[in-house]
Amino acid sequence: MKTKLMIHGCWAVAVFAAFSLGSRKAGPASGAGDTGRTDGSQATARPDGSGPEIRASRTRERLRESSDPSKLSAWFGPVASASGNLDSLAAQALRDPNPIKRRLAFSRLLEALTPENAESIRSQLVSLGASDDQWRDFHYSWGALAGKAAFDHAATSEERDLAATMTGWAAANPQEALAMLNNLPREMHGQRDELTASVVSGIAHHDAAMATDLVLRLGREGNGKAGDLMEIVARETFRTQGPGQASQWAESLPDGPLKGTAMGRIAESYARKDPMAAAQWAQRFASNDYASRTIEVIGERWAQSDPVAAVGWLENLPAGNGQLAGLRSVFGDWEDSDPAAAGQYLLAMPQSAQRDSAISGFATGYAWQNPQLAIAWAQDIADPTLRQNSLVRSGQAYFSRDPDGARAWLETSGLPADAKQQVTSPDNRR
Repeated sequence: MKTKLMIHGCWAVAVFAAFSLGSRKAGPASGAGDTGRTDGSQATARPDGSGPEIRASRTRERLRESSDPSKLSAWFGPVASASGNLDSLAAQALRDPNPIKRRLAFSRLLEALTPENAESIRSQLVSLGASDDQWRDFHYSWGALAGKAAFDHAATSEERDLAATMTGWAAANPQEALAMLNNLPREMHGQRDELTASVVSGIAHHDAAMATDLVLRLGREGNGKAGDLMEIVARETFRTQGPGQASQWAESLPDGPLKGTAMGRIAESYARKDPMAAAQWAQRFASNDYASRTIEVIGERWAQSDPVAAVGWLENLPAGNGQLAGLRSVFGDWEDSDPAAAGQYLLAMPQSAQRDSAISGFATGYAWQNPQLAIAWAQDIADPTLRQNSLVRSGQAYFSRDPDGARAWLETSGLPADAKQQVTSPDNRR
């Protein structure tokens, strides 16, 4: 009890001392040299008028006098008004040395955009040298506002502005943009894939379900780019809806390659945010071939923070291509961060297809650090085809680092002639 009283007493003394010290330091601020404040309190003024309260008062005065409502204008200066000269606003948006003012001015420039002044503003962007982001955002906005007129202008311009224009058009009026896509002039048929991606992206900004249906239809029709288009929709769905709803959206797709593509893209972002939650979501699909990439991506991402947990999760999944690919990827990265720990884990694994895949990943990655040791590991793979492929990849790294040493190894490697050729051929090494 005495000990507790002493502790509390010490704290009380410390608090009282701090309060007294603070009072002495604050004391001069209430002296006769203070200047009045509008709230009735007092603050220190300096003879030259440079005290903190004077500076703050002047800042507030500048804010009241400025026509710009942004508080940033007090520090950086005003941003031109959209109701004034648009040429001046464009110049500030592209040439002002302050990056915040450039962004604010460019936002106002987009707000002032109309179908009638678009070409004039565009000319300013060309002459002043708009950045890539500004160029894209301007044409997205013009496409949304003017549709066909903006498209016709972009189709004949020298600059790369057609894709962004089409995306904006599709975001604002998807049916019109689709009609144009389905009736492209003959001379634009070579741009169909690029414009299709733009339309899908724009529709995804407008209605993710509509974009999904479009991509699924294109997939049924045999469009070879349907997987890339599904990635666009998946990326936008994750961005706007988050991992929970995005994963449910991916689950709702028909089983098959496009569902696998969507899940793989969702898994990439989900595992970066929360690998354990992503693993719990994906493991229900581990036995399906379409989910192979999903399992691999999650294992690889999780291993960046906790390789032992990632490998344990993969080992407990149903056997399948996803599990094997995941183990190969995890050990291919683990050898970079802690090759000794990865090697110890491999030694403890029982002989199995899973261990073979894990060794293959380890040997292929480690070959660029220690090709001889990587080759020794690859020789321990039981599956003959996987063993030969792993030896070839390790040998290619060996040959790149030490051609003479690799040639000497090849003489006793037991590899067939075509495999030796793969090791020494520059094209195959690339």
